[in-house]
Amino acid sequence: MNVLRDLRESTQVLFLHEVTANRHTRLRTIAERLGMTVQGAADYAHRLEAEGLLTVAGGEYRATKKGIDFLQGRLRELRAFVEQASRSSAFVETTMALAGAATHRGDRVGLFMEDGYLVAHPRRESTSAGVATEDAAKGEDVAVRSLEGIVALRPGRITIARAPSSRAAARRIGPESCRRILQRCRGALVATMEVEGLMAARRLRLHPRIEFAPLAGTVAAAERGVDVLLLVPEERAAEAIQAIEAANARREDKIPYESAALA
Repeated sequence: MNVLRDLRESTQVLFLHEVTANRHTRLRTIAERLGMTVQGAADYAHRLEAEGLLTVAGGEYRATKKGIDFLQGRLRELRAFVEQASRSSAFVETTMALAGAATHRGDRVGLFMEDGYLVAHPRRESTSAGVATEDAAKGEDVAVRSLEGIVALRPGRITIARAPSSRAAARRIGPESCRRILQRCRGALVATMEVEGLMAARRLRLHPRIEFAPLAGTVAAAERGVDVLLLVPEERAAEAIQAIEAANARREDKIPYESAALA
């Protein structure tokens, strides 16, 4: 956004807006309105006139049609930037969480990410805290206001388990042959890709939670601090790694991952 980076252009916008919104016959009054010296106002007036953006008509400084077009174009750019910036940095005044214990209205609560969900624990210290707005039993939803700080969150680990594509090889998959993978992923959310991933989960007696849009779901779960075991066909493993790397490219705290073959 050049109008915010370039002092000259932003001053031109302010100058043209001033002579459009108000009537000025002297540079001194323009300078006073813009908080600059008369000499500075004179320099900008000469530049604007030379560029065909400003004229003096009837003793008054006025923006030309070209000047009006220039002003409106820059104001549209500013408005679009402000709207986008406001959306991306919206201030959250109240958030919903699960009550980690019986909670009463007015309780100060600590906020934690647990199993991918925001949980409010009354009277427990946390890097992020707030005040409960209502009574809630353990496990119920509760609104929290007066938010402070940032919730501590470490990304979960993704284990990509590569399932063999041939039917004969897939049938040889069993709990014993995959014992180390299963031990490392104990308690992890299970995601499957394609029929091969689903059949591998069944042979390992695992119950997938993510079966559709598995790559997006796996990354989203890891970003919320949940460990994931992703069962994929051997030939789709590279695609899974690319999805994780793409997510890590925009993250400061990278999602850890590893890839292992099911045999």
